[in-house]
Amino acid sequence: MQRVKLFKGLECEVERLEQQINEWAESEGGKILQVNSSIASQSYNPTAKSGSSLQGNIGVSSDILITVLYEK
Repeated sequence: MQRVKLFKGLECEVERLEQQINEWAESEGGKILQVNSSIASQSYNPTAKSGSSLQGNIGVSSDILITVLYEK
């Protein structure tokens, strides 16, 4: 039977997210069929000073969503 597992993390914590997925894959023991990812647009910081660079307007890390299709 095919199943879907979702993982959510932040772009500043990619290594932790990778470790979480690898640990889950080892413990689940199923066959991974497909992995997809999506990263949200970087958030706008409304408290940034007017006229500052685009980089200065980035407030927080973007969300990352990993979708794993697996067979059990």
